[in-house]
Amino acid sequence: MRTLVLLRGLPGVGKSTWIKEQGLEPYTLSADQIRLLTQPPQLSVNGKLDISSKHDHKVWSLLFDLLTARMERGDFTVIDATHISSKSISQYKSLATSYRYRVYVVDFTQVPLETALLQNRSRESHKVVRESVLYQMNERLKTEKVPSWVTVLQPEEYPQVMTYQPRSFDQYEAIHVFGDIHGCYTALTTYLQGDIKENELYIFAGDLLDRGIENKEVLEWMLAHRECRNVIVIEGNHDQHLYRFAHGEKVRSNMFNRHTVPEIEAANFDLKEVRKFVRTFHQLTYFTYHDQTFLVTHGGLAHLPEELLHVSTQQLIHGVGEYSDDIDHLFVQNTAGLDIIQIHGHRNLYRLPIHAAERSYNLEGQVEFGGQLRVLKITADGIETHEIDNPVYRASEKKQSAVVQPDISLDDFLAHLDQHEYVQELKLPHHISSFNFTKKAFSERQWDDVNVKARGLFVNMVSKQIVSRSYNKFFNIDERPETRMQHLVNHLQFPVTVYDKANGYLGTVGYNEMEDELVFTSKSYTSHVKQNQHASWVEELFDKTFSDVQADYIKSYVRDHHVSLVFEVILPEKDPHIITYEQDQLILLDIVKRQLSYEKAPFAEVKRLSEQLGISCKQEVAVFHDWTSFYKWYQAVSHDNTIKEEGYVIEDDQGFMTKLKLPYYQFWKQMRGMKQRVVEKRSSQKYMQALQTAEQARFYTWLLEQEADHVRNSSIIELRSQFEQSGTAQLNNDEINA
Repeated sequence: MRTLVLLRGLPGVGKSTWIKEQGLEPYTLSADQIRLLTQPPQLSVNGKLDISSKHDHKVWSLLFDLLTARMERGDFTVIDATHISSKSISQYKSLATSYRYRVYVVDFTQVPLETALLQNRSRESHKVVRESVLYQMNERLKTEKVPSWVTVLQPEEYPQVMTYQPRSFDQYEAIHVFGDIHGCYTALTTYLQGDIKENELYIFAGDLLDRGIENKEVLEWMLAHRECRNVIVIEGNHDQHLYRFAHGEKVRSNMFNRHTVPEIEAANFDLKEVRKFVRTFHQLTYFTYHDQTFLVTHGGLAHLPEELLHVSTQQLIHGVGEYSDDIDHLFVQNTAGLDIIQIHGHRNLYRLPIHAAERSYNLEGQVEFGGQLRVLKITADGIETHEIDNPVYRASEKKQSAVVQPDISLDDFLAHLDQHEYVQELKLPHHISSFNFTKKAFSERQWDDVNVKARGLFVNMVSKQIVSRSYNKFFNIDERPETRMQHLVNHLQFPVTVYDKANGYLGTVGYNEMEDELVFTSKSYTSHVKQNQHASWVEELFDKTFSDVQADYIKSYVRDHHVSLVFEVILPEKDPHIITYEQDQLILLDIVKRQLSYEKAPFAEVKRLSEQLGISCKQEVAVFHDWTSFYKWYQAVSHDNTIKEEGYVIEDDQGFMTKLKLPYYQFWKQMRGMKQRVVEKRSSQKYMQALQTAEQARFYTWLLEQEADHVRNSSIIELRSQFEQSGTAQLNNDEINA
């Protein structure tokens, strides 16, 4: 927090020792240490080593540069120097004023000169100060006073005074905590239903203005209640724009400059009054109320630190970690066993409810975009949550992305494919061409509405018919902008269905009308191309799985319904992956129409057909009807390494699909890459240094102990089994998730 602590006293009085005892070394800037960074100890004429003061101009210039950088962030800082003169203390005043710092002096001048002389003699030789200097400094201390704008503490007073303690608010009948208002006056007054009550407390968690369209009215209300003792305003990141504007400083926010400033200027506010208001901003509110402890910040913390004073203001305002971090669940996880409730605003990418986690309340409700103003009302009886709809907001301007028209002809689409830099065509037997995205599309992450459709697309180039069709290319969660959780929260259409994802490879069974035959495909090839085993294995497993009668039925089904059957092909011996399976099998995933626009049969039909054919189909894992329940499920499974499956396919009500790969699968996929490096003897030492968990290191060490041919000829499944049986494995959640 914005606190500057200056130490004052002679060399040798124990300032540096006191800093160490108080655990303040990480927060301290020391003039002597900077002197040593500038120049190491130098020999003096008496043969001893001294810390030179020749570069003190550079030393203090650097110290103030570092201090300024810290103050810009609101970092708690201690300055270890003698600060004998009042001038040496006053040099901090302009910075303290600019960055709103409280300044304290810890005064060591009560330590007798004799003690300083004695302790000075026992210091490391290069730190010993000439005794004549100590006498001179001591005489000056008798005439120099600490400026009145600084709070003076004795060393023994520091622990009590400088420990941030919660305030008791038991005197109030109720406490109201408001989330981000963002210039939405109508929602604010809808909740208040009149003026505030003197026997109740009103805490605003920050971001009063900006983005909304009633900034003038909100600022008027705040100025009218500026001097009310029962109103507390916590500084948010958007409130920093108002502070700079009121003080005539440059504001680096297009939104504030383009929309909020004109509203403020048109209202002719007295900027002197605005300055008085913004100087009342709090950095946090830490309080108790009827035996319950609460911590209110704008951005949210991931833990309750041992000393809140040491948390930088920047972190209190913007929150700990990244904006995308689920700070509510992190706080509950990291404060297990502590009886404290967190309340914050600012960030809620995942649209968590107000009661976001067991002991964490999230008051960011997107009020400025037509969402809700979130408010907590805390009384002796408990906590009430309120969400006030906001009907007054600026409509967003949505950009339309270019897509292939749904009624495009196959000839026109083939022309698109032919001209596309990231699509490749393979000419196959029986006039069939397969189209797929290139490796370059994958490596350069170049995707559009054309090459995502060119995935497992097989076309008879004479009859101009699609003979087999798989899924459009779809991506893992967080792999693309459109599959990041902060995008999904706004775009998933509920209900959302989750299916299990088997760990094999995709194969399709389509139909070629010209040849009146089934078409077996995988990995851009048909089974007619014998050098490609995967497509041939699809046909072999098909013949092994189905009788002639069933095969004839499937042929008529895909022909008459103009569809392809999409299978997961499981071949534990021929094509082992990561997950263990006992036998070869075809798992029916979907029935996809053989047309350009992606369309498939309902899951009920997939189940019916698989039951009729006597084979397995994909399994429905869960159906979610709202974001909150889906997100809670996602949080649970995405951190659970006990689920020994590849993952899940997530599909929304409009057919949008994404994938979630589970920790167990991801871990052993990484180990498969490690196995390959060991076999190829590539960068062993360098790779060892890159290992991130103890379990990775254990497996790597175990691999190196095995015969090279054995490692080369064994699948990762076989090696994993042997590793686990060896007693070396100590797999646990923390290591996999690290």
